[in-house]
Amino acid sequence: MAHMEKDLQGNWFLSDPWHIEDIQDVRPDLTEAQALHVLIAMSDNFDANNGINWDYINDMASSLFPIDEED
Repeated sequence: MAHMEKDLQGNWFLSDPWHIEDIQDVRPDLTEAQALHVLIAMSDNFDANNGINWDYINDMASSLFPIDEED
Protein backbone atom coordinates (compact mmCIF):
# COMPACT_ATOMS: atom_id res chain seq x y z
CA MET A 1 0.00 0.00 0.00
CA ALA A 2 2.50 2.61 1.08
CA HIS A 3 4.74 3.95 -1.65
CA MET A 4 7.04 6.87 -2.43
CA GLU A 5 5.79 9.81 -4.49
CA LYS A 6 7.02 13.25 -5.50
CA ASP A 7 5.01 16.40 -4.94
CA LEU A 8 4.72 19.17 -7.54
CA GLN A 9 8.01 20.69 -6.34
CA GLY A 10 9.83 17.36 -6.76
CA ASN A 11 10.05 16.56 -3.03
CA TRP A 12 9.71 12.92 -2.03
CA PHE A 13 7.10 11.80 0.49
CA LEU A 14 5.59 8.54 1.69
CA SER A 15 2.00 8.02 0.59
CA ASP A 16 -0.31 5.48 2.20
CA PRO A 17 -3.67 5.82 0.44
CA TRP A 18 -6.89 4.33 1.76
CA HIS A 19 -9.92 4.00 -0.48
CA ILE A 20 -13.67 3.55 -0.20
CA GLU A 21 -13.14 -0.07 -1.23
CA ASP A 22 -10.91 -0.58 1.82
CA ILE A 23 -13.70 0.62 4.08
CA GLN A 24 -16.17 -1.65 2.32
CA ASP A 25 -13.78 -4.61 2.66
CA VAL A 26 -14.09 -4.19 6.42
CA ARG A 27 -17.78 -3.23 6.35
CA PRO A 28 -19.40 -4.51 3.15
CA ASP A 29 -22.79 -3.37 4.44
CA LEU A 30 -21.86 0.30 4.02
CA THR A 31 -22.85 2.27 0.95
CA GLU A 32 -20.30 4.27 -0.99
CA ALA A 33 -21.55 7.47 0.68
CA GLN A 34 -21.24 5.92 4.15
CA ALA A 35 -17.75 4.62 3.39
CA LEU A 36 -16.77 8.11 2.21
CA HIS A 37 -18.11 9.48 5.51
CA VAL A 38 -15.84 7.02 7.35
CA LEU A 39 -12.81 8.14 5.29
CA ILE A 40 -13.56 11.79 6.05
CA ALA A 41 -13.93 11.06 9.76
CA MET A 42 -10.64 9.14 9.72
CA SER A 43 -8.95 12.13 8.09
CA ASP A 44 -10.48 14.58 10.56
CA ASN A 45 -9.39 12.44 13.53
CA PHE A 46 -6.03 11.25 12.23
CA ASP A 47 -3.41 10.62 14.92
CA ALA A 48 0.09 10.04 13.55
CA ASN A 49 1.02 8.22 16.76
CA ASN A 50 -1.52 5.51 15.96
CA GLY A 51 -1.79 5.67 12.18
CA ILE A 52 -4.48 3.95 10.16
CA ASN A 53 -5.01 0.20 10.15
CA TRP A 54 -7.83 -2.29 9.70
CA ASP A 55 -8.81 -2.14 13.37
CA TYR A 56 -9.01 1.66 13.24
CA ILE A 57 -11.19 1.49 10.13
CA ASN A 58 -13.50 -1.00 11.82
CA ASP A 59 -13.69 1.08 15.00
CA MET A 60 -14.42 4.30 13.12
CA ALA A 61 -17.03 2.65 10.90
CA SER A 62 -18.69 1.02 13.91
CA SER A 63 -18.81 4.28 15.84
CA LEU A 64 -20.43 6.08 12.89
CA PHE A 65 -22.61 3.21 11.68
CA PRO A 66 -23.21 0.70 14.49
CA ILE A 67 -24.03 -2.83 13.43
CA ASP A 68 -27.44 -3.96 14.60
CA GLU A 69 -26.94 -7.17 16.54
CA GLU A 70 -29.94 -9.43 16.33
CA ASP A 71 -30.37 -12.21 18.86
